[in-house]
Amino acid sequence: MIARKNNNQKILLKELWLRVYKDSSFPGFVVLILLIIGNAILQKDFFSYNIIKSNFMIYTPLILASIAQAIIIISGSLDLSLGASMSLFTVITAYFMTDTNVFPIVMLGFAVVFMTGALNGALIGKLGLSPLITTYATQAIIIGFAMFILPNAGGYVPKFFYRIYRADVLKVIPAPIFILIIGLIIWFVISRTTLYRYIYAIGSDEEAAYASGLKVSNIRFAAHLIASLFIAIAGLCILLSTATGDFRSGNPFALNSVAAVVVGGVSLTGGKGNIWGAVFGALILGLLNNLIFFAQISSFYQTFAKGMIIVLSLSMAAIPRIFEEKYKFGY
Repeated sequence: MIARKNNNQKILLKELWLRVYKDSSFPGFVVLILLIIGNAILQKDFFSYNIIKSNFMIYTPLILASIAQAIIIISGSLDLSLGASMSLFTVITAYFMTDTNVFPIVMLGFAVVFMTGALNGALIGKLGLSPLITTYATQAIIIGFAMFILPNAGGYVPKFFYRIYRADVLKVIPAPIFILIIGLIIWFVISRTTLYRYIYAIGSDEEAAYASGLKVSNIRFAAHLIASLFIAIAGLCILLSTATGDFRSGNPFALNSVAAVVVGGVSLTGGKGNIWGAVFGALILGLLNNLIFFAQISSFYQTFAKGMIIVLSLSMAAIPRIFEEKYKFGY
């Protein structure tokens, strides 16, 4: 009996390991752990409360943007206008905000971002236009609109409002982490819906999904709308962090979110990967910048080093697939 019980436990542990090992986000998780160790070695107070808080003030917008990008990519689409929408959020809110209308103006910012998401969703989902070219074009439109409203960085954000981002919830949880937790809870609720399964279905095989009766155009439109919620929250974080409206503030997030998603194991062809991979990928990019800075690498080599480490992360993601094919075909 004892031997049989031990054998069953070994089988369960083996199945659990295989499940974790084959998860698309596992290589990203391994790279993340290595980067955490590297940062901890170079930065002695890396795990201190203030450093964690300071880091997540920077990481949270990219994590939220990467979650949005992951949802869109999993559906078989892409959004290069994501950063522009974040910039537009900061411009709209900083331009119209006063001490007495903070909440309505924040809601206005959310509404505007949802409108940009609806525009992308309609052009890509309803009209069937190319996601790459379409969102490249809408990016230019959104940036142009933001420049028209606020040609130079500025606007007004009340001190009591932007200081929220530097505060602590219940004197324990830094505000950026609290915002991130809210975002993850929202994603968790969405991930339990039938719509979320349909998003994977149309990304995995659009023709099969259509043949099974799914309304592909409506689902892809919904994916862009869902992503808009996370884009707007990311824009809010940028606004609180900088206390400024700027049409350039979201520029780095479009391509960085795509890089984070891919490093986290989400397939650019759609239908494969998960949100945790996007979170891991965003943290990898953030910690990578930290590591390069504290390693005192010359600015001349920083971009090169960053690119090499991203390529290494992508290579690690391919290792499980290579071994699986080798085992399957016997070569």
